[in-house]
Parts: sequence; structure tokens; C-alpha cells
Amino acid sequence: MHKNLINTLAGLSAALACVTAQATQSGADTIGAGAEGFLAGALPPAGWYGVFYYTHYQAKRFNDDAGNASVPGFKLQADVLVPRLLYMSDRTLWGGRLGGFALAPLPSLSLDAGGGHERRSGLGDAVLGPVLAWGDAGPLHTALAADIVLPSGSYDRDRMLNLGANHYSLRPVFAFSYLPASGWELSSKISYTFNGKNRDIDYQSGQQFHFDYSLSYAAGPAWRLGLNGYFIKQTTDDTQHGQAVAGNGFRGQAFAIGPALRYQFDKAGLELRWLKEFEVRNRPEGDALWLKLVLPL
Repeated sequence: MHKNLINTLAGLSAALACVTAQATQSGADTIGAGAEGFLAGALPPAGWYGVFYYTHYQAKRFNDDAGNASVPGFKLQADVLVPRLLYMSDRTLWGGRLGGFALAPLPSLSLDAGGGHERRSGLGDAVLGPVLAWGDAGPLHTALAADIVLPSGSYDRDRMLNLGANHYSLRPVFAFSYLPASGWELSSKISYTFNGKNRDIDYQSGQQFHFDYSLSYAAGPAWRLGLNGYFIKQTTDDTQHGQAVAGNGFRGQAFAIGPALRYQFDKAGLELRWLKEFEVRNRPEGDALWLKLVLPL
């Protein structure tokens, strides 16, 4: 058999085997790539807040390690509602204000791949953790957090599509926002994910570096216009039964950018962004629409 055909079939087999573990990463995974942008490091004053995210993600290709479409008939659509409860206190530690959060994603997913089709909706993997925020005065705001990901989403090893990853994850997070008097804003939320093992299939997902970013300008007292986006880079191999998946570790990568706007009501803030993915490796390649609403409770 021709070597190129062998490589193509091997890549297809690996991609199909990893659809369950990775196909929903861009639309419904707990990183929430693209969820944060404007004012990512500027945490609100003390109190309780409801933060509501909605994303519509769609992709018509699953790229291999060279950026080529690798799964015939691939189509992924993810509509995800994520309610998040945030609490910020007046208590301080190391000069920063203490807080905490919990969220529970509610994905509705549809996947076509290799002639198969599945739809699934329900509860995804929940996330909770502590927050520590600095910078109530001055142009620079920073925050530290830790995402603790719980395997609460439905999972079955025989499904092509699952709502949960069937493992725990730990994700340290650093965020900042620089807001000078000129009206410009530069923000980023930076994270690094350590994944546990899916013991049902002896699959270890690799570690991932990720950041969301925002560059915007205050177009009026309540409006901000700018560019938002994200970058994801897997830094260690996916392994199964102790071997690198697909022979190369199946390391994912994606860069996204797009227009975004924000409107500040009297108390609530509303964000809208559309993000297009580029330079995608070992992941779905598509685009996402994000809405984010922050309400004091």
C-alpha cells in the first residue's frame, strides 16, 4: 500500500478515535475558549453576581497534524449555555480580594463523523474554584484563580459523542486588564490545564496552554469596540495504553480572532463577539458566536 495512503488511514483512525475526547473542545469544553475578553482581569466589587454565557460553535472540518481535513463528513455544532455564580468578598489575602465561583455548562451537541451521527444535550462537566483579585484603583487589574473541573457530564465509552470528559482537571488561571485614561483596554485570561486520565479507555489527554485576549477602545460612555480572540496550544502528548496517540501525540492547536463589542447598562454588562479559527491542528476548525451577560444579584 502506498505510504501516503497508509498515513492518511492512520490519521483518520486516530482522529475518529479521538472525536469523543476532543471534538467538542472548541464548542463545549471547560476551557471555554473565547468566553472571556473585555475586562478579563477586572473583577467586580464585593457581592454576588450571575454571569451567563451562550456560545454557538460550528465546524465542518477536523484537522490533522498538518492542518488538513482528516475526517470525512465531519460536522460539529455546539450550542452551550453556561450559568456561572460569582462571589467577591471584602476579605483580603496578600493584598487581594477573595472570591469564588461555580459554573455548570448545559451543552446541546450535534456531531457527524465518518458516516455516523449523534445528538446529545444535558449537563456538562462542572467547574468551581477560588479567586483572588487586585487593582481596585489604578489602570492595572489582575486576578488569580484555579478551575477545578469535575466529571459531572454524561459519559459512555461506546458513544461517539459525550457531554463529559470522564476525568478531573486542574487549571491555574491568571488574568489582567490594563485600562489607561486614554480609553484603550488590553486584557487577557491565561490558563494552563492539567488533565486526569479517562480510565474507561486508558486515555490521557495532554496538558494545554490557553489564553483569551481583548484589545478595545471606549467608543462612548457605555460602548467598547475591539478585537477579541484566543490561542490554544497543547504542550504534551495525548496517550492511550501508554503510547502517543497517532504516533505524534495528537497535540491540538488553534488561533481565533474576530470583532467584539460591549455595552454597559446601569448595572449589567453585555458582550458580543464572533471569532474565526485559524492555524488549527488536531481539532475541529470553525467559528463561534459568544454572548456574555454579567448581572449583580
